Amino acid sequence: MKLGVLLDHLDGTPGGAEAHTLALMQRAVHAGDEVVLATLSGSAPTPIETLLVPAPSGRPERDEAFATEGARRLRAAGCEVVFAIRHALDCDVYLPHGGLVDDAREAKDRASGGAGFLTRLGRRFSRKHGFFVRAEQALLGASDGPAVIAVSEMIRNRIRGVYPAATGRTTTVVNGVDVERFEREPFAAAGRDLRAKLGLETPLLGLLLAHHPVLKGAETAIRALAEAKVTALARDVALLVVGGALPGRLVRLARRLGVADRLHTQPALPDPRPLYAAADVLVHPTWYDPCSLVCLEALAMGLPVITTPQNGVHEVMGRRGGIVIEAPDDAGALATALAVLADDEMRAFSSDDARYLAMRNRESTRLDKVLDICRARAARR
Repeated sequence: MKLGVLLDHLDGTPGGAEAHTLALMQRAVHAGDEVVLATLSGSAPTPIETLLVPAPSGRPERDEAFATEGARRLRAAGCEVVFAIRHALDCDVYLPHGGLVDDAREAKDRASGGAGFLTRLGRRFSRKHGFFVRAEQALLGASDGPAVIAVSEMIRNRIRGVYPAATGRTTTVVNGVDVERFEREPFAAAGRDLRAKLGLETPLLGLLLAHHPVLKGAETAIRALAEAKVTALARDVALLVVGGALPGRLVRLARRLGVADRLHTQPALPDPRPLYAAADVLVHPTWYDPCSLVCLEALAMGLPVITTPQNGVHEVMGRRGGIVIEAPDDAGALATALAVLADDEMRAFSSDDARYLAMRNRESTRLDKVLDICRARAARR
């Protein structure tokens, strides 16, 4: 198979859609397939061929030009199947890595306390937002279209509800994790050093790792630090927020609640594994996650996860590997979960379960399933 991949940027940043797509391309090469990447910036490692697609600098003109010209160039290069995760109007296999456009936007609004009138008005006339909605409708709105891969049953059910015509061509392939790369023991010493550097050797350390901490439940996590079930524990509880900056209102909230001294922030690290090894629990009360790779990485590192049903990972966890609270804004439930996992024996039990769950959801198996769908589409063409 000659596989064409449509991805706007490949910048080497760890995690997210870029990491998933790079792993998919490398898996295809390992299986003997030819792979061509069409992108606006960055380049894939050899032997993957990279096509840089020229596009206007402004948006949404850039997005639409890339979607159209990128697919055209991949087909002109002889690709039998075009795989895309976003910025696509024409492809053979579509994996909406971020879920549905409006679902993600509405979750951001809820996490921020709701969108004001001006925000809603601006979005209504936003050409950028309009392009992504139109692209989604083009790929999902009809019974005839690309094969669609949902990263969780949660996303498959949303596609069924919003775009029923795409139901018959949608398959669930749950996200996986590289369990050889994400293993706790090789990073245990680095984790201890990181805790010492931050002055957090003794507290129970919760990690919130996110580019968009508000969407991932940072406000609920801060409020949970001030709940009686947490403050009454014999052991202090600290929260380390890594990645995106906290907005000023949340910093002020921490001060007002008297927990500012237990809230710590740090920019993203090139390698998140020492962070997972340093933490005692991943705090991820997210408002929306199709199937969080951060949570899967944490599970693989034996780190218990606290998350919500709004995260497709809860389907992997069930009642193991941590705790699923019912709502992303329930600080009391999050505090209770932290209190449960403050018990050393319970946390050790959950840690073993977490690693077991990750072993059952290996990235290699997941990528092979995606490539099988691509090969089936190539055979049809």
